[in-house]
Amino acid sequence: MSSRKTVKQRRRAEREKQEHEAAASERRSRQRLLAAIAVAVATVGVGIFVFASSNDKGGKTPQGSETSFGQHYAGLEQRRLQAGVSTMSTANVDAPHIHIQLSVWVDGKRVEVPSNIGVDPQLPHGDMASLHTHTPDGVVHDEGQGNATLAMVFAIWGVPFSANGLGPYRASASKSVQMWVDGKPSQAFGALKLKDKQQVVVSFGRPSNDPPAG
Repeated sequence: MSSRKTVKQRRRAEREKQEHEAAASERRSRQRLLAAIAVAVATVGVGIFVFASSNDKGGKTPQGSETSFGQHYAGLEQRRLQAGVSTMSTANVDAPHIHIQLSVWVDGKRVEVPSNIGVDPQLPHGDMASLHTHTPDGVVHDEGQGNATLAMVFAIWGVPFSANGLGPYRASASKSVQMWVDGKPSQAFGALKLKDKQQVVVSFGRPSNDPPAG
């Protein structure tokens, strides 16, 4: 009787040992798999970084990418709030719907004012900024903002603008930021009050008496 009990205990111990070893082996296999996945993810991440870096060093950027004068959807909501610009759902319905024509130049070359400034496609229509563009022709819509300034437009665009700089360009001894409103020189810069049918030209480059054209 005692002998049979000893045999059962030995078999149970062997079975438990086998189950323990199998579980340990499974854990080791899982750890090896997770380590391999981690290495693969890290490798892909490095590849993406290298690709992005190569584009930053002069490669062509895809259409719609975040360039110096792109749409800059990232941070749009924060910029809108800081600039005090309303959304379409909170705009002043009594304020007139006006348009201005904005032209931007850098070193004698025209910079496209892109479509959908202030209109993040990820957000509902009512969340678009009341100051925005629809087309890449520089027509800026003020739909219910009221008392808007040029600084608000550039804030929504995400492009730095002042008498000292335009986008990534800084004024120097040989180059400056200039502005013309309806064909006349202006020193208002960001403080310019927007009016319907205004023609606003902003330029960075060598000083000139006349606005760039072409």
